[in-house]
Parts: sequence; structure tokens; C-alpha cells
Amino acid sequence: MSTLLYKQGVEFTDSTGSFMKSAPVEISTVKGYNDFISKYNKSTHDIQTIFNEDKSIGKVLVNDEYVATIIGDAKDYLLRLYN
Repeated sequence: MSTLLYKQGVEFTDSTGSFMKSAPVEISTVKGYNDFISKYNKSTHDIQTIFNEDKSIGKVLVNDEYVATIIGDAKDYLLRLYN
């Protein structure tokens, strides 16, 4: 059984660069979260922000792909906004 560790696009030839490009980013500020979300066209992307059960970590999913972890001020802001 194999496990996919990262995705490598055809435009990348350097394996380290490919891994860093595909690794989820960490978002810790409200501005960072808003900037990150605004870069996606909402009419062509399904964007979801979810939290684990204990609400210690948030995640951004784009078209069901895990692309970012939300921590710090960004996490606290979103929890206040939605609670």
C-alpha cells in the first residue's frame, strides 16, 4: 500500500521545490487568512474552512484538497466570528 506524500506538477523538476510548493501553508493572522482566501475565484473553487473537534486547529480545503492550516489570531478570529 502506498501513501501520497506530495503532489508534483509537470512544471516542477526539483523535488524539494515541488514538495514545498504542494505543502499546506500555515496561516496565523486575520489579514493572511483574508488574503489567502481572496486569491481563489469562488465561482470555480469550492472553499471550506473547517476545525477539528476541539477547535485547536483549523484547515482550509479548496476543492476538497487540504491547502492551509489556520492557527493563532486567524483561528481565534474565525471561532469568534462563527460562534
